[in-house]
Amino acid sequence: MKNYLFSIAFIFISLIITPVIALTDGVGETKNDGNVANFTENAVTESEKTTNADTPEESVITVFLSDTKKNLTVSEFEYVCGSVAAEMPLMYHEEALKAQAVACYTNSLRLKNSSNKKSINGADISDDTSTHQGYLTREERKEKWGDSYQKYESKLETVVEEVMGEHLTYDGEYCVAAFSAICTGTTESAENVWGSKIPYLVSVKSSGDTLSPQYSSTNTFTKAQFISIMKDLGVSINSKTNLTDVIGKEKCSKAGTVLKIKIGEKEVTGEKIRSAFSLKSAAFKITATENEITFKVSGYGHGVGMSQYGADYMARQGSTYDEILKHYYKGAEIEK
Repeated sequence: MKNYLFSIAFIFISLIITPVIALTDGVGETKNDGNVANFTENAVTESEKTTNADTPEESVITVFLSDTKKNLTVSEFEYVCGSVAAEMPLMYHEEALKAQAVACYTNSLRLKNSSNKKSINGADISDDTSTHQGYLTREERKEKWGDSYQKYESKLETVVEEVMGEHLTYDGEYCVAAFSAICTGTTESAENVWGSKIPYLVSVKSSGDTLSPQYSSTNTFTKAQFISIMKDLGVSINSKTNLTDVIGKEKCSKAGTVLKIKIGEKEVTGEKIRSAFSLKSAAFKITATENEITFKVSGYGHGVGMSQYGADYMARQGSTYDEILKHYYKGAEIEK
């Protein structure tokens, strides 16, 4: 405990004397599904470690860079900056960015204390958004921001400084601080997406999401395309069959996620349909003609935990970052 407190104190001191090297692209809503509970096996070729010799071990994070298959070790402050930069648009309200910073830091602490690191080259966390959460190096951030780099760096540094060290816990354990870009107007429960109940990841209202220009999306497939993709899911459809006779009624959660749908003679989960057809979310309605299938999709991401667009909306209505966090992570405590 003493080492941890010393770590947090050291981070605050380092904010004064160490230049920040983290920015973001901030273009559109994040594509991350926030699936921070899982690991994915990755091929490993070599490891590269860069850290300041004067920085205590407890105050650094080692990130597995999935593109290069290398490890990069940075200070916790720089990691949170880089992760927020990768996960939330910098044009979002400062209070929403603070909430995102707390969520990203919480996930890094939880994963740093995990014993399952073999699949990510022994690192604490991966930058692969399909398994953990994103992270942008300074070079990547500079390239994306261009002439706006200094402006966004200043905003990001200020936001992270104000909440650095704050993290979410439930019953004394680090939270799975899941988040996604846009929900359906109601966030999803962890049980409906991952099959296990998590007491602080339950459905809550997030009405601002429906105002997002990316709230709705449409995907249309020809009969041949649909039959081919469904075959990959183990569903056989006769090419002479009228597609209107193939699609059954969806069984949905109260947030709109398709839990199951009968297609042909088989029931398929909404998540499998989403993945197979590259839909933005598993909250969809299907319409069929004789030779065409159309998915009308709501939201972007799995919808569990904090909605990033919803957080920005709440912030613009006057909510503070701690109010945002307590709204989306029910019963969780914000500790420092």
